[in-house]
Amino acid sequence: MKQTQTVTKKDILTIVATIAALSLLWYFVSPTLHQKEPSQTQPSVQIQDNLYGMDATTTERFNIAMQEVNDAAAKTLNDQLRDAPLVLHSRGTLSPRAFNVSGAVSLLEVGGQKILRFENLDTLNGPELRIYLASNLSDKDIVDLGPIRATKGNVNYNVPANTDTAKYRYVLVWSKSFGIMFSYAEFR
Repeated sequence: MKQTQTVTKKDILTIVATIAALSLLWYFVSPTLHQKEPSQTQPSVQIQDNLYGMDATTTERFNIAMQEVNDAAAKTLNDQLRDAPLVLHSRGTLSPRAFNVSGAVSLLEVGGQKILRFENLDTLNGPELRIYLASNLSDKDIVDLGPIRATKGNVNYNVPANTDTAKYRYVLVWSKSFGIMFSYAEFR
């Protein structure tokens, strides 16, 4: 003889509560099973510079050079774009590498001239800082736009007419004398 089992409200509530408890447990426990501690000294992107590879003597020279350039009066420059129609090609946000930085970069075209524009830039000065357009996060394939002209504010850099701006999708603030990236932005 077959016996029929009746499912009660209490049984349904017990099943739902068990599923909810297991789901919550999985939600809170599973990330810790797969999560790795982020490295405090290495960035998550592959950057090829000397920041973490300098010997003690070079590190000391770098620190002295940093102190000297930052003891000088801060450079501020606010360039105004010409009164011509402009086209925004791409934009990116500055990310820190060696030092904190804030601001955005834009690749614009104004009157047929391509311009790299820093907006609301705020960074430390450094020894022999250069502005590069780069194909990757190293100084191996670059277009050198010249020395940094300002550490605060808005500033423009003319991009050479023959530059393939689709290839050079990174902007680097680079210490040429020490081979260290201060900050970077990737165009989106």
